Amino acid sequence: MPVLESRLLHPRRRPELQRRPEPRRTAQPRCKLDTPTRLIAPAHTLSLPTLEGVKDCFEFSLGCDAALPMACALIRRGLLSERHLRNATSPVGAMEAALLEIVTEHFRDAQDEFDVSVCITDRLEDYRRPERVLFFIWSNSPDPQYISLRPVFERLENNPYRDRLMASLYRWLYGAASKVFDAFGFNEAKDVYTWRKEWYTEAQENGEDVDVESEVEASDPAKVVSYIRHSEVLALKDSEAIIAIRSITDERLRSAFANAREIYLAARKIQLPGMSEECRRILDDAAYYMDSSPVPGLGISHWRDDPIVAWFDEFCQDQFESGSSCRAPIILCFRPENTSFFLQIVAALPRLVRTVAALSEWTRFSLELENASNYGDR
Repeated sequence: MPVLESRLLHPRRRPELQRRPEPRRTAQPRCKLDTPTRLIAPAHTLSLPTLEGVKDCFEFSLGCDAALPMACALIRRGLLSERHLRNATSPVGAMEAALLEIVTEHFRDAQDEFDVSVCITDRLEDYRRPERVLFFIWSNSPDPQYISLRPVFERLENNPYRDRLMASLYRWLYGAASKVFDAFGFNEAKDVYTWRKEWYTEAQENGEDVDVESEVEASDPAKVVSYIRHSEVLALKDSEAIIAIRSITDERLRSAFANAREIYLAARKIQLPGMSEECRRILDDAAYYMDSSPVPGLGISHWRDDPIVAWFDEFCQDQFESGSSCRAPIILCFRPENTSFFLQIVAALPRLVRTVAALSEWTRFSLELENASNYGDR
C-alpha cells in the first residue's frame, strides 16, 4: 500500500505528500468503445482515495483549523477513536484514517472499474484565494465504461418476460449509475442527436455542404431497440419483478438480475445534503472555468453498433477535443463549521461506495458474457 504523509505547514499552504514508488497499473484489455482511447479529466488538485482496492489514503488540502470541527464531529459519532489517533500527527491524519476505514469496510476487496476518487479541499483552482469553505468532490475516470445488454437479451430467448426484464435491467443499471456519476443512455443520445441535427440543418440552410443523412439520420435514436426506447412503460413493478426474476432458469443470470435490482433500490436511498444559496454561489464562481459536462462514467445500450453508442462516442470525443475542463459529477460546498452538512456526506459515503462496487461487478459480468458470445460483428 502506498504511504501518503500529510505535513501541515502554514495554514494557508497546502500539505505536501510523499509517496513510495509503486508499479504502474497494468492496462486491462479494451472493452469499451473504439474511440476515444483516453479522455482528459479535470485536475482536482489532491485526490482521495482512488477506490481501486482502496489503495490510497485520504488527503486533505486544508489546515488544522478547518479539519478540527469535522474531526470532533466524527468523534461524537463514534467514527473516530483512539485507534485512528494512534499514528496520526494532526486532525487531518486522524480524519484520513477514519474515512479510509469507512471506504475500506464497504468497498471490501472489490475492483473499482470506474477509478472513482474523493477529495476534500479548500479551493478548486490553485490560484484562487480560499474563502473559508470546503469542497467535497467525487469524480470518476476519464475513460468511460460500457455495458452491452445484447448477450443478456439473447440468453433470455425463451423467457416470457424477456422484453420487460430487459427494460427493467436497463432502468435499474442506468438509475443506479446516475446516482454516482453521469450515465449515458437513450435520453442522452436523443439530446445529442437533436442538437447535432439542428446544427447540420442550419449549416445546410446557410449553403454549407453537409450530409445530414449519413452524419445524423443514420444514428437516429428511433432505431434503438424497443425495450430501451419504451423501458419506462415496459419496466416491471416490484411484485412483478420478483416473479419475473424467478422465471430465469440460468442461476447466475438470475442472481445478476436480482443484484441489479438491489443496486438500484439501494442507490435510490443515497441522500447528499443540499447546499445553501451562499455556498451554491461560491461553488458556481469557483467552478467557473469547469465549463464542460462531466465525463460519463457508464454507457448502456443493446449493442456496440446502435445509435446510443454512436452518440456516446461522439459526445466523449467532443469533450476530448474541446480541451475544456470537465466538471466532476458531484461537487458540494460547505463551511468547515457546518459539521451537520459534513456528517450527511459521511453518512452517504457507504452507499456511494457500495453502488460503485456493484456496478463494477456488473460491468465485468457484462464483458464476460460478451466475450463468451463470440460475436462476429464486434
